[in-house]
Amino acid sequence: MSQPSNESTAEGEPSPSRPDRFASLPDPRSAPWWAWAMLGFLFLAHVLASVDRWLFTALLLPLGRELDLWEDQADRLETLPLVAAALVAPTLGYFADRIRRPRLLALGIAVFGLASVGTGLAGSFEPLQRARALVGIGTATFSVVALTMLMDLFPRTVRARVLAIYFLAGPVGAAAALGLGPVLADLTTWHTAFLIAGAPALILAMASLTLPDPVRGVSEGVPVPLLRRHEALGASGADYVDLMVNSSFTYSVFGLTFTGFAIGGLFAWLPTFLVGVRNLSEPQAALVTATLPPAAAAVGLLAGGWLADRWGRTDPRADFLVAATAAMAAAPLWLVMVLGPGRTWQFAVLFATIALLFATIGPCYAILASVAAPNLRGVACGSALAVSHLLGEAWSPRLMAWAAEVFGQADAMATPFGRALAAMGAVPRVMGGRPPENLSAALLAAAPTLLAACFVLACGARHLPRESALMLGNLRAAAPRPAAPRAEAAPGP
Repeated sequence: MSQPSNESTAEGEPSPSRPDRFASLPDPRSAPWWAWAMLGFLFLAHVLASVDRWLFTALLLPLGRELDLWEDQADRLETLPLVAAALVAPTLGYFADRIRRPRLLALGIAVFGLASVGTGLAGSFEPLQRARALVGIGTATFSVVALTMLMDLFPRTVRARVLAIYFLAGPVGAAAALGLGPVLADLTTWHTAFLIAGAPALILAMASLTLPDPVRGVSEGVPVPLLRRHEALGASGADYVDLMVNSSFTYSVFGLTFTGFAIGGLFAWLPTFLVGVRNLSEPQAALVTATLPPAAAAVGLLAGGWLADRWGRTDPRADFLVAATAAMAAAPLWLVMVLGPGRTWQFAVLFATIALLFATIGPCYAILASVAAPNLRGVACGSALAVSHLLGEAWSPRLMAWAAEVFGQADAMATPFGRALAAMGAVPRVMGGRPPENLSAALLAAAPTLLAACFVLACGARHLPRESALMLGNLRAAAPRPAAPRAEAAPGP
């Protein structure tokens, strides 16, 4: 006869007789070694996902030349993964809250790996378009599942740092793709570069099937029987409505959206801005783009996560306050980056601006984990990705392109607003025989979004302590929903 397990829950109560190393965390302020090992695995997979996304940007020139792509087609292919990810992320989050997550994780990794291989095999625009859409779907699947697992494994005392480390894989993958992709394509072909990038993902997909699935909410210091009951009950329609009107959730999502708008536009237009406004050569601009933004993003992510956790020891509003402060500091630096004279010291301003923008990401996702119940975190993360992609990163480059074109025309610059732009130094410039474009005006379009990000994040700070405590209180209660009343039998004769 089997002996009962001696493991105890986070509250000191005995766990069920079936041994389960994920049944509890002995201290809700710490995480066991296998949680950090899983973070390492997810970090590596995220690096590969980032490589698959950014390799297309790195190899767009030889790829577009061989496949005879129009400029509009190339722009559409760059935006397509974000749009595809946004459209499927909430649905994927729903399934991540209900099924065994390592299987869904393996599916996501396999999809974006196969999509990268498909990009390398594409011979025309149509199959390339399908492959790019699958990159977005696979990346969204992986991201939603990975985020929920990390939120479950790590307690709130270290959660912002852990999520920052996870998101650090994005800049690492981008730097690898932008730096090594063209070199690999020169040594072989762009087709081979995509094949090489996609193959390791297929190996990781098989390895992820061996990962255990932690109990949802195991890091919250709640007895595991209550967590399992809460997980078995699932979320009701009212729970989803409560999440969508939760002040901390909505403020953090819109904070991510506004900063994502600036990040997406800057990364899309930075090479052109460096050449057209800062007068760098194209090789110099390519080198700066491949090194400075990823390094700045890494510094910002780590600093933001560390500061939020450190400040959070004494102030439960810390996640919002760190993100709001970073957005507020980034706003004036953004103006200096776009309009300031000189070139050398501008790199320091560019570095600081990007670091501050990325410092908001870890704290904002930590807020989602603090106010969303464990059986709702998949939907919460999927919704955050969908909103920030659709309303932020996906369309900001197009809006900036419109601003550059409109304010590159003489009649627009003759208006009072155009004269104000010219007085600040935002004037049209001619590049490579193309019509005049006002690249400074294009980037200035993102400046108001940073002020908006600061405002919404500051507004959310006062709600976080109450809503975080409410989530934890409901999780500890974990009372089953009342059953429908039974009709009593009529008394006998």
